[in-house]
Amino acid sequence: MTYLKKLLPALFLAVLAIPVSAQTDPKATEVWDPEPELVLPGAGNKPPSDAIILFDGKNLDKWTDQKGNKPGWTVKDGIVTVKPGSGSIITKQNFADCQLHIEWRTPAIVKGEGQERGNSGVIMQSHYELQILDSYKNRTYSNGQAGSIYKQYVPQVNASLKPGEWQKYDIIYTAPRFNIDSSVKTPAYITVLHNGVLVQNHVAIKGTVAHVGQPKYQKHAFALPLLLQEHEFPVSFRNIWIRELGVQKLLNGKDKKGWYTYLDSLGKDNDVHNNFAIENGMVHVMGKYFGYLATQKSYDNYYLKVVFKWGTKQYHPREKGARDAGILYHFGESDKDIVWPRSIECQIQEGDCGDIWCVQHTSVVTPNKSAIEWDQQRVYRTANFENPRGEWNTIEIICNGNQIEHYVNGHLVNWGVASLWHGRILLQSEGAEIWYKSVELTPL
Repeated sequence: MTYLKKLLPALFLAVLAIPVSAQTDPKATEVWDPEPELVLPGAGNKPPSDAIILFDGKNLDKWTDQKGNKPGWTVKDGIVTVKPGSGSIITKQNFADCQLHIEWRTPAIVKGEGQERGNSGVIMQSHYELQILDSYKNRTYSNGQAGSIYKQYVPQVNASLKPGEWQKYDIIYTAPRFNIDSSVKTPAYITVLHNGVLVQNHVAIKGTVAHVGQPKYQKHAFALPLLLQEHEFPVSFRNIWIRELGVQKLLNGKDKKGWYTYLDSLGKDNDVHNNFAIENGMVHVMGKYFGYLATQKSYDNYYLKVVFKWGTKQYHPREKGARDAGILYHFGESDKDIVWPRSIECQIQEGDCGDIWCVQHTSVVTPNKSAIEWDQQRVYRTANFENPRGEWNTIEIICNGNQIEHYVNGHLVNWGVASLWHGRILLQSEGAEIWYKSVELTPL
């Protein structure tokens, strides 16, 4: 009773601290923005309207083998079947957090036992395996049967159907997050329904799949290909689709909603020259006038993916005639802030993609831990991984607290610790024509 008497005054003060409107007006707790995007559920066995179709029964155009060549698996009658000895296949597109649907079938004619019956696997991000196996009246080690996270987690139940019958996995997957020193910030998580039955409930994956020894994590890119394993058995697949989760498409392909323009000579929202145009679902930066297309919102802790290619026009050639532009981030939160000197830039100059540009009032600790105060200086990338002019390039930027990383076409080229943690994202116009096909952000 004494404790309750002491607690009541604090509770009373807490209630008083809540605005009167929130206590009496139900509208005070209504959230109207943002409005969820409309997604149409698939009728019957069809995928949702926003799903990416990875295999529709016609071809493997969205896949390669692990060497980047055309897959050797057999496609017939709407089904793709493993060709033993041809190797595993991976998606051309990289994925992180996702919802995956995949249907599979082990051979109807049973040969072998244990792990030697219909063995394959769905390997998320090419690292973390959900086992496929004929586990119908086929005893093997429990953390290696169908529905297991291979050598890590036993499925809650065995929901396997008979050999030769179609089965399905519905997977919810969260990619791991890493710190700049390669330690794990958060592990990967996975939830699995096997034939509609929950067999893995948001378990924390322990690391890369290991047949021998304990699994452990090795730092990798945020988004990586999905892999289907070839394990010498003619396992078949059909109806494979995936939904990216948490991805915010900052460009809608229709207009510049969510963005504003800034030209150095004319100020904000004065793009009278139409230097930033929307054409064919993309942003077309003419490049003749120096300026920026900036997000209206500020962001922190995110994975940013930008797909771009150079146009043919060039107005202000840089060193060796290279085309020049940039993706800037952590730009000031006030409309009165100017891009220079408050931002960090991922350079996308030809030959120098991925360089880190920072300027006054910004500091970065480089990998050797030496602090640098920036005065229009930059950290050069470790190597050049750009595609030839006219081809699409993918820039990935990870802002994880004060840690930053730059990737060019899947390769880590620059990293550091920045003093700026928060701000807007900008696409730069600096003398060269450029096309942006997509700008996508995933919160971390």
